[in-house]
Amino acid sequence: MTTQRTRLAPSPTGALHIGNASSFLVNWAIARKYGWEILLRMEDLDGPRKKGETIQTSIDILTWLGLDWDGEMILQSDGIQHSRDTLQSLINQNLAYHCELTRKEIDAVASAPHGTTKQSNYSIRPNNMKKHNEQEVPLCTNWRFVANHCSMTLEDMCCTTTPQLVESDFVIWTKSNSPSYQLAVVVDDHRQGITDVIRGNDLFHSAALQTQLYEALGWQIPTWWHLPLILGPDNKRLAKRHGDSRLETFRNEGIPPERIIGLIATWCDIQESPAPMNAITFCEELDVPSIPKENKIFTLKEKQWLFDF
Repeated sequence: MTTQRTRLAPSPTGALHIGNASSFLVNWAIARKYGWEILLRMEDLDGPRKKGETIQTSIDILTWLGLDWDGEMILQSDGIQHSRDTLQSLINQNLAYHCELTRKEIDAVASAPHGTTKQSNYSIRPNNMKKHNEQEVPLCTNWRFVANHCSMTLEDMCCTTTPQLVESDFVIWTKSNSPSYQLAVVVDDHRQGITDVIRGNDLFHSAALQTQLYEALGWQIPTWWHLPLILGPDNKRLAKRHGDSRLETFRNEGIPPERIIGLIATWCDIQESPAPMNAITFCEELDVPSIPKENKIFTLKEKQWLFDF
């Protein structure tokens, strides 16, 4: 019997905010409720913005919320050779090619008139993939996956299913000589035995790209769970313009984690109005099939409630 396993995968490129707390808490609660294993993986490949000092802070914040995991923390960068080997496997199958074009140049190719229709993104592919890849490869170049350009309908345990259009060959290895998010996540989830991927619905389209990678590599596709996002009052993703929503700030202000969790419990329809709650109670009370599908708003009134203790 296969052990079901999920992962908490923060990225140390900035401070965790209350939207991150919601996704991680629900992820953790689903896993603990169903008796799955949970891994903690720091996705630290985002070069220029990588902030090593935030790794311990992220661990401290997750612990402060009452979350735990199984085994030691995993650094994504420690497994980069596995992604490199997978890239080579795709090259050997003529499923990847090096490409120096920028995104702007590719968009220009796709939109250029060709007779009475626009040219397809297929036109950037080499006519002879093997011969192209045997040529001298530039030191700084992207490698693109030979994608199936189509509309994909994915099964998801939480997100409303909508067709996802894959229109171009996407980058799997970057000019900075590092795997892209799409490749690294697939490789790591496969080799770490992740059966269930739980994350925000802003990554639902990525699931389509990653599904194609899984299929090309002959690997088992995980079960997808894409959770609603927590947005600002303007219905946009939380950002500095919405004020400080960082968990570290709330902790430094002395706000108990039970208030953070209690607010998230209202977004998950566990309770009608905010009231303090700990992680264990949240896990016990969460009705997984009834997790809302729509995004939630972090209102100014709710933020004020956090401080009224």
